Amino acid sequence: EIGHAALALADGTRHRELRALLDACVRMRTPQDAARTAAPDPGRLVPLLLTAARGVSEERHWDVLHALRVAGLAA
Repeated sequence: EIGHAALALADGTRHRELRALLDACVRMRTPQDAARTAAPDPGRLVPLLLTAARGVSEERHWDVLHALRVAGLAA
């Protein structure tokens, strides 16, 4: 659901809300749950999730990146 909501926000002009949604996702969910958020459109959502994760911390960025790779959503 979060992934679809993020795509809808990205398609509109709701960039601040998109950043807030993904920031909350990577802060409040496990890296594995955050990674599953990218499933609806990995090409668009993976970079956005990684940007949000890097905004939290470098450690969170690497944790989310690893989870994305394990899930087969990032190279």
